[in-house]
Amino acid sequence: MKRFRFKSLTMRIWVTFSVVILIIICSTSILYLFAFRKMDENAKMQDLKVVHEALLKSNDFNQPLSNFSKIKNLRNSDNFIVNIDDNNRISIIDINKRGIPPPPPPPGHNDIAIKIWMTSFIKGDNIHEKQFKEVYNNVQFLFIISSIEYGSTGKSYLISYMPNIKNDTLLYMVIIIGLIFIFIGFFAAKIVANYISKPLKELENYTVKIAHKDWSEPIKIKSEDEIGRLAKAMNRMQKELKRADEEEKTFLQSISHDLKTPVMVIMSHAEAIIDGVYIDSIEKTAEIIKDEATRLEKKINQMLYLNTLDYLLENSGKNTYINLHDLLLRIISRFEVINSKIEWNLDLDDVTIMGDVDKMQVCIENILDNAQRYAEEKICISLKKEKDYAVLEIYNDGPNIDKEHMDHIFDKLYKDKTGNFGLGLAISKKIIDFYNGEIKAVNREKGVSFIIKYPIK
Repeated sequence: MKRFRFKSLTMRIWVTFSVVILIIICSTSILYLFAFRKMDENAKMQDLKVVHEALLKSNDFNQPLSNFSKIKNLRNSDNFIVNIDDNNRISIIDINKRGIPPPPPPPGHNDIAIKIWMTSFIKGDNIHEKQFKEVYNNVQFLFIISSIEYGSTGKSYLISYMPNIKNDTLLYMVIIIGLIFIFIGFFAAKIVANYISKPLKELENYTVKIAHKDWSEPIKIKSEDEIGRLAKAMNRMQKELKRADEEEKTFLQSISHDLKTPVMVIMSHAEAIIDGVYIDSIEKTAEIIKDEATRLEKKINQMLYLNTLDYLLENSGKNTYINLHDLLLRIISRFEVINSKIEWNLDLDDVTIMGDVDKMQVCIENILDNAQRYAEEKICISLKKEKDYAVLEIYNDGPNIDKEHMDHIFDKLYKDKTGNFGLGLAISKKIIDFYNGEIKAVNREKGVSFIIKYPIK
């Protein structure tokens, strides 16, 4: 069976309110049926017992007990004496000990028949305040029987009784009041729903604006409740999305310009070959085309790698123990061939870490590529173990990084002094951050050091 769903906030609040009221009504009704009635019954029996004991103590069944005439629970009670002679003949003597007329019997009941019925519960010669709760013709009666001395012959008993008439006024009041509250609850729910839905509608319209990249105005909700905090969170989200959108546009502009340059060089030299107006030799022109194509391929590969890096890191199942000492030697051996004029100074300890060897290789290669591009004569690499970290420092003796650019060199939009666009350092930082490490650049007296702190555990 499908669950009922209400699109209207008013209906959901009203139904919730109504269900709560109904639960209260049902709980109160059950409590009344099982607790209040039991308490009321015990109270009536206790009051009846007090009158019964007073009659027994007075031992005078002809004088009225006017002190009990105002007790609410005794208004429907009565007393009578039963005498059973030696021939088992029953005589009923009516007495009224409260100074008020005896109550009329319940509808459809005969007073004499009721009293005769009660005498059927007399068992034994000596009875002392024996209590009964019995039903006669669908009416419950509370009565107490005690043996007394009355008359000259036979056995006599005093019986005090009352019909236990259920008063359901309280139950009806609870039900009526509950229904009234349910009716009023509909209008209260509408007011509450309008109060809640108004800022929610504003948030909905604001969300639509954000979806269409409309960054014009932040939402203004002055309340400090959950909706107000949600609005503040959405304003923060708007700022972040606006910043990301601006970065994306800048990124696309920068990358399109950076990719356009090698494409233009390749096209111009290819046309020169076709037209036969190339400079120098055809081999030199082809070499230029090849170099620019290599540059273009490298940038495209970096773009694709950066865009898929988050997924690759999250879903990498190749985390293994990595000997950083051996990994660095393999990488450096390839870079030494590229530029034989650079002097390489190595101070490498034997350090093992846990991670994805392919990702760590990409990270280190990007930093070494940057160092080799700016180094003048020397690159120094040290690997040490400091407490729970592997500390890798890659130094080049090239120019210092301007302070205004120091905090942005790991951004994917950073351009170096020559205006060249790079993604390598951004890729390296993303990899190190994923493994809870740290990477930073530090200007030395001459040159720059890139320092990586990678957790060993």
